[in-house]
Amino acid sequence: MKDSFRVFGLMTIGAVLLAGCATGQGGLTEREAGAVLGAGLGAGTGAIIGHQTGHAGAGTAIGAGAGALAGALVGEAQRRQKQAITREMRQEIAQQRYQAQYGAQPYGVQVQPRQEVHTKYNPRTGQTFPGGYKFDPNTGEELKYLR
Repeated sequence: MKDSFRVFGLMTIGAVLLAGCATGQGGLTEREAGAVLGAGLGAGTGAIIGHQTGHAGAGTAIGAGAGALAGALVGEAQRRQKQAITREMRQEIAQQRYQAQYGAQPYGVQVQPRQEVHTKYNPRTGQTFPGGYKFDPNTGEELKYLR
């Protein structure tokens, strides 16, 4: 039992040290953070189960590996969900800007639609956009002025 707690303690300290190194812009991704958390929880659970069966060290190692894998999968799912939400928001904002230009006009008033002047472009795709756009609504990349 004493060995299992020692192994669990060392793994927990290692996880905390790795997480402590992840600061600023180069921090852990959702996948990596999930793997660290899953490994810690899995090691603890494995140590408890392994102690009951008489193989605490093996239970800790197996639990840590399984927990790291499960945590990484959950973290990756969170990253993809966040990415999908960001993409939907960009599309919604682009659609709202487009609809605001061509909104409903009062009855009887003849208004000519505004001519769009394409003054910005995406250097990677070459697609042009009106001057009011700052980012490409499809890719989120910053637009540059035409010269």
